[in-house]
Formats: sequence, structure tokens, C-alpha cells
Amino acid sequence: MGEERRGRPRSMTVHQAILKAARDLLAEDGYAQFSVDRVAARAGVGKQTVYRRWPSKAPLAAEAILGSARPAASAFPADTGDIHRDLRNWLHEQVAFLASPQNASLVRALAAAAAEDPHDAQALYQQLTGPQRDILIRRLQAGADAGQVRPGADLEAVADALTGALVYQVLARDTAGISTRRADGLLDVIMSGLQTTGPSAQ
Repeated sequence: MGEERRGRPRSMTVHQAILKAARDLLAEDGYAQFSVDRVAARAGVGKQTVYRRWPSKAPLAAEAILGSARPAASAFPADTGDIHRDLRNWLHEQVAFLASPQNASLVRALAAAAAEDPHDAQALYQQLTGPQRDILIRRLQAGADAGQVRPGADLEAVADALTGALVYQVLARDTAGISTRRADGLLDVIMSGLQTTGPSAQ
């Protein structure tokens, strides 16, 4: 696949080929061996074709990993009016996604990218982690507005606990911990602290 001619619209075929090459390399070898040169070679394009779309390997890794999660796992919980059910269904989707060894490898690659360099970490947060976290918090806020979450609850802490527990199991390579049973147990504990009645609401 040759270089794109200057002035022509960017080819979506080329774009998707680059993302697929990035996902494959991340899943096979992890982030430590990941590079724009290797992605370009795998995709059959020049590295400048890659750089015209992504300024560095971090945002390329972010888009590749995010793309792999759809439609296999919804990035954001639905809003059916029942906060407990919506969070449970969302967690079950995440568990199903992370149970795949390839997807777990991609998440570990994402964590490695964020840990390697502050600039890469910021790029990854802005493109991937931050937007997902913000929408999860907004879903929790909708639950609070509907009276399903007690006033004053730290919704950011809840979002961090829900996502952080899943990521921890992946980083620890604890495949037994990536289960709907463990996710349900986590959610039950969290929801008991979010109840609008009882001692926790005082």
C-alpha cells in the first residue's frame, strides 16, 4: 500500500489498516516493542502516513485500543432509569471484554504507555480514559438527580473504584478475578454506600 498523494482525502482503508496493525502489534508484543516504524511496516505504508494522523505512538495506541472495544464492550453505561441495573450491565460488558486474552493484553499496553512518559499519559487520558470516566460520572450524577444516589456522594471516587478494580485484575493477570461474580460483589458494596436511606445517608 503506497503513500497517499498530497492533497488527496485521507483514505479510510489506509486508516483502518494502520489501526489494525497497531492493535495486532500491541496484542502480540506489548507497548515496550510498539513503534510507529513497526506499525507502518505492518500496515504497508510509509511512517509519514502514520504521523499525518497521529503525532506520536501514544494517541495511535489509544485509538487502536478504543476501537477494539467497540462494539464488543460499551464504553459507557446505558440510562434506563435504574442506576444499579445499568452499572451491573455495564460491568458485565467490561468483564466479557477483558476476559479475552487479546483485549487484556491491549489494556496492559495502554497502562504501560501511560506509565512510560508524562506526555503520552496525558494524550492517552485526553483521548481515552478521561472521556469514559467523565460519562460514567455523568451517569452516576443522573442517578443522584433521580434520587437513587444519596446527596453528597463522591461520584468521582465511585467511578475510580469501578474502573480501577477491573484494571487491577488485568494488570495483576488475575483471570479468576475477572468475573461477573466479582463485579457483582464490588457493585453491591459500592451501592450499599450510595443508598439514599440508612446510616450512610446521615
